[in-house]
Amino acid sequence: MTETPAAPPRGLVGIGIGGLALEALVLLLATPAVATAERGHVTGWHIGGLLGLSVLLIAAAIVLGRRRGQGRGHGLAAGTVAQPLVIAAGVVTWPLYVVGVLFSAIWLYYLRLWRTPATAASGR
Repeated sequence: MTETPAAPPRGLVGIGIGGLALEALVLLLATPAVATAERGHVTGWHIGGLLGLSVLLIAAAIVLGRRRGQGRGHGLAAGTVAQPLVIAAGVVTWPLYVVGVLFSAIWLYYLRLWRTPATAASGR
């Protein structure tokens, strides 16, 4: 028999959506600063990468917010895949390393909170 997964605590999904949306907003706000930086190595590909990463984070937030777990696992997976990419965005400019590490640490803590109710419900 298939067990129904435990519902996440109230508000936990909203915290994840807000975190991913805030991360996307920070990247979108960093894009003009990166574009106007007087560094010779910043190209259109770098700017496009930042914008594409922002779109991925927004899509992950939307999928995470779907009702009754329909695809929430995909939203968690997309958010998890995006975190190393945000850290890698530090190649464009070093402050993005800091942003990536901070948001990745927050995301890892969020994933830990997400799994805590499931283990408590199963009696482990």
